[in-house]
Amino acid sequence: MIDKNAVFRIRSLRNLNIETFEMYRRPDFVLVPELESLGQFITAESRLGGARQDGSIGMELGYLEKGSVEWWDGGHLQEAAPHSVLIDQPGDWQGGASAIVHPCHRYWLRFRFPNEGALPGLTEETTLALAQAFRAIKVHHFPGSPALRDLFVGLLEQQRDPARFSEEYSRALFHQILILMLRDYERNQQKQVSSTTRRAVAYLSANVEREVHVDEVSKLVQLSTGYFHELFHKETGMPPARYHQRLRITAAKHMLIEHDLTITDVAMNLGFSSSQYFSTIFKKVVGLTPQRYRSLRSKVSNPR
Repeated sequence: MIDKNAVFRIRSLRNLNIETFEMYRRPDFVLVPELESLGQFITAESRLGGARQDGSIGMELGYLEKGSVEWWDGGHLQEAAPHSVLIDQPGDWQGGASAIVHPCHRYWLRFRFPNEGALPGLTEETTLALAQAFRAIKVHHFPGSPALRDLFVGLLEQQRDPARFSEEYSRALFHQILILMLRDYERNQQKQVSSTTRRAVAYLSANVEREVHVDEVSKLVQLSTGYFHELFHKETGMPPARYHQRLRITAAKHMLIEHDLTITDVAMNLGFSSSQYFSTIFKKVVGLTPQRYRSLRSKVSNPR
């Protein structure tokens, strides 16, 4: 019987913030022997990425249900949005050495592809094909299917309350996660974006120093506001206004990281009406004040 108290903890952070960390790991607490670990993490506080709490052996696959994780490579920011697949290759830090994990809810599992033979329940041919495909992925994240959340929840439910054939059921869920993640990756590699949306994105990207209204962009691309809004949302995953807001906040992050500007200077450079309004929007999007973000990002000493 699994001792849940050995692998589950909830702790208070700064009085009202709650962090939940649930983990099952080998050799004693994982139903599926080929999994090194399995769990979920919910936090209301941003923190730096770091060494994995369950060790660095094997590949870690995760699903970000809520929140965000970002990376800085010394010149560019990448950010995983909700419903993203997260991948840490063997030996990598959690999210990479340059990551900030913002308030989020994420699920993960960790495992190793065998050097020889097959994963239980799969043929050697299928195991090798999956291993080669996952090892070839060079990104930290990509958009994932919402169905991944249900598969991870199913794994955790089987883990918490095992019954007859729970190992076999869990193994089937694990295999579905592998295949669905790979399909999501390949689909995103082949994704086509219309020339209309590309033109709109270029316009929004070139105008981060001011607020841009949706009807302004819809006139540019010669579409009705409603149809443009629907098309843009479908092809980018978010409405035009939110997309532009995130572009402006990303520009603000660059200024905070790369320049010794005051918060007021950053706000004015990006066309916000006041530093107070800018700070409110920044915290709403990022989960941190601009000052706290700059402080936390400055602690990353080894961006990659």
